[in-house]
Amino acid sequence: MILEVSRGNIRVKIGGRVATAQGEMFFPGNDKIGFVLYRGSLKFWDAPDQNQIMTVDDVDMVVADIQADFSKGGIP
Repeated sequence: MILEVSRGNIRVKIGGRVATAQGEMFFPGNDKIGFVLYRGSLKFWDAPDQNQIMTVDDVDMVVADIQADFSKGGIP
């Protein structure tokens, strides 16, 4: 679930843990927003789980969750 979107990052909560993905927001027109996500920015979970390295499966899960929320229009 997306918790927060800014021009430079998206915070999501998945299974009780939070991750912040860096990227760039853009506005393609037609009252829509888009976001270029830098997958490489997803390395560790946010505090208090900051010592847990994100696996490839974790990153895929975060990206899929963000895509699903954008598809539904569930952007906060």
